Amino acid sequence: MDILTLHTPEKLKEVVHEDLKQLVHSKRGKISLALPGGRSASYLVQSLLLLDPAELNRIDLYLVDERLEGELNLDTLLSAGLGSAIEQGVFLNSQLHIPKAGSILSHDQFDRVYLGIGEDGHFASLFPGSWPEQTEEQVRLVEESPKPPKRRVTLSYSGFLQLAHACPVYLLFLGSAKQEALARLQEGKEGASTLPCAFFRDQQFDATIVTDLKEGSA
Repeated sequence: MDILTLHTPEKLKEVVHEDLKQLVHSKRGKISLALPGGRSASYLVQSLLLLDPAELNRIDLYLVDERLEGELNLDTLLSAGLGSAIEQGVFLNSQLHIPKAGSILSHDQFDRVYLGIGEDGHFASLFPGSWPEQTEEQVRLVEESPKPPKRRVTLSYSGFLQLAHACPVYLLFLGSAKQEALARLQEGKEGASTLPCAFFRDQQFDATIVTDLKEGSA
């Protein structure tokens, strides 16, 4: 995997904006972006909203997981600026897609996937012990998440294989709490059963590590 090191987490907004500008200029028609919840989602939404309105209306956003209890990941996206964009009419509710158990999240391949990686190496709501899964459904229900809240819906491993295997995937290791997970991934000794983000390496995705951690920092 390639590694992109940022001086600060805020640089993510600049990097993503440049990537999206290249994408909208190189592809015609609709563009599909997959986003996480959490802190990194705010930077991603801010990057997106720097695009011209004519470019923005070509983009569909797909949340890769959603909470079924407490504060929603959708709320994170709306408070990061997406809510204001919808109120102003520069982004439509129909361009935003939330996973629902038993439903298809998308019939179209993603053009980009941005994923926050957790301290235990999880992404979306796929935690250690969730691989190998027994479903081929795009979206799965999680009822006993080891991290609150317990009830969630998430794009499954099968869903990522169906929708994201042909596009760039950016794995975001931001903040000192992610140091151990990044080190474990780079050591290459674990698979997805104990370190879920290793799924992208083992399944040969076009994945790039994005981090603000310096090599050897702890």
